[in-house]
Amino acid sequence: MLHQKKLAAMAVLASLAVVCPMVLAADPLQTIVQAAPINARNLQVGDPAPDVYKRSDKALADWKNRGLKTPQSQSQWVQVNDKYMLVHTGNGQILAIMPIER
Repeated sequence: MLHQKKLAAMAVLASLAVVCPMVLAADPLQTIVQAAPINARNLQVGDPAPDVYKRSDKALADWKNRGLKTPQSQSQWVQVNDKYMLVHTGNGQILAIMPIER
């Protein structure tokens, strides 16, 4: 009798181990979406930058230590993947693009 209870308990645990991941995988209420990385290789000087790079929290505070020139009025340096972009904060236009030297 004790042996049958152990087998039944193991069967229940094994079924939970299979069912739980499937239930989680099929959760339609998932609200977190991973943003796709920006492909900076397709952006050129004069193009509009994505709006997120006009925000002040994206500005590089240590632009001088990175060897970048002083940003013009209403512009800021931002890092996009393996490049630095100088973005006008008013209209979002890309003013300069510099590769990150490693």
